Amino acid sequence: MKNYSLKLTDENALELLRTNSIGRLQYVLRFITLLSHMEDDCYSIALNGDWGSGKTFFIKQVKLILDTYNPISQLSEDIREEVKSLEEEGFSYPANYTTVYYDAWANDSHVDPILSLIHATISSNQSDYTVARQREIGNAAAAIADAVTERGISNALKSLRGTDQLASIKERESIKELVKDFLDALINEHGDRLIIFVDELDRCKPDYALSLMERIKHFFDDERVTFVFAVNLSQLQHTVKSYYGSEFDATRYLDKFFDIQMGLPPVNYENFLTVQLGIPTQILSDGVCIETAKHFRFSLREMERYVRLYKIARKALANISTGFSTQNGKVFSAMYFVPIMLGLQMSDMTSYNKFLSGKDCGPLLEILLSPNIRINTKWLCNQNENFDENERLFKSRDGNSVLLEDRLKEVYDAIFKNSRGNGYREIDIGQLSFSENTRNAIIEITSLLSPNSDYEFR
Repeated sequence: MKNYSLKLTDENALELLRTNSIGRLQYVLRFITLLSHMEDDCYSIALNGDWGSGKTFFIKQVKLILDTYNPISQLSEDIREEVKSLEEEGFSYPANYTTVYYDAWANDSHVDPILSLIHATISSNQSDYTVARQREIGNAAAAIADAVTERGISNALKSLRGTDQLASIKERESIKELVKDFLDALINEHGDRLIIFVDELDRCKPDYALSLMERIKHFFDDERVTFVFAVNLSQLQHTVKSYYGSEFDATRYLDKFFDIQMGLPPVNYENFLTVQLGIPTQILSDGVCIETAKHFRFSLREMERYVRLYKIARKALANISTGFSTQNGKVFSAMYFVPIMLGLQMSDMTSYNKFLSGKDCGPLLEILLSPNIRINTKWLCNQNENFDENERLFKSRDGNSVLLEDRLKEVYDAIFKNSRGNGYREIDIGQLSFSENTRNAIIEITSLLSPNSDYEFR
């Protein structure tokens, strides 16, 4: 079984740039242009997006391009050449930007955010500090680097907290000056400007998240540094309120840390689902799958999960469509209902249960009435009816007409309301027949335990 969740590697970031499967390449380049216009002061940018919306991949792609054009970075030549092959005519790539990626959530057990951030910088591919070379990158940074190289960050922090080392540093020189020394050495050796990407801040423990922001504001106020925070601002506001109280003005509090707040651009759903996740659009249900993901506004991570479920069920859908005549309502129900039912299961189990009990066909109608969905209306026509595509009406010879929306609701009611408890007694609509057996068949497929489910999909 294929796992569609992409790991955050340079290779995968490059693949998403190459295929542009989520339609964000132009926004990545625009963001780099923004960074190149922020060279006169210390700036802090909040890149806002919901969890699972692709914030991390976005900043990883920005970082990958910046590293490509910094000759000091340790990217392989193969990756450099491939990134450069994606150049857009007329686009100016800034050179000599040193970049650091810092996962705040992975480090929120550390004692001091500043020491942790410096450690991440030293440990990144941008720093070539080694014990053998004994590079002087500032007294505090050198002391931390020595400790990290020999004992690891937790011991380094413990030693700094548990001894007089930190106190003696304070006596000799302020921490802020030591940070400046560290930045001087790093930037002078590795580039013209330092870009620090801070990720997952909104997932951190409140005290660590706020301490990190406040210490960055105080100690890293350097005109050669830009901070990019990939955050869910609404969650970060909850973090602030949980620390300072529900009545605290979290919005105004965060405003003092971020010079610019900008939203993560939307993804290209169709392209991501068809190119990246391999929805082939060969059967009717594939189009319903794409519209379902759009309807529920699934994040990138949620789309990966949804496609995994859909692909397990897809073989059962294909088998049922070839194993029964067009008179059998199982065909129609499987093609048009199952992808929506899978989406409902992921989105809201309460809504899913209401759907199964015949109480709410709203999501079904909203998705199937999309102009992007091709409904096989011939199956739904009675013998004396024709379907008018322009008016979306079933028109009979006697002058009566039925909206497509109302005919679809008839089908829904036949499966989930009127057939319940009726056993195998059939309800005819157009050329199709529905019964409780129809209902049981599509619920079986949706459960992913159908004998025809495919667990070996690629």
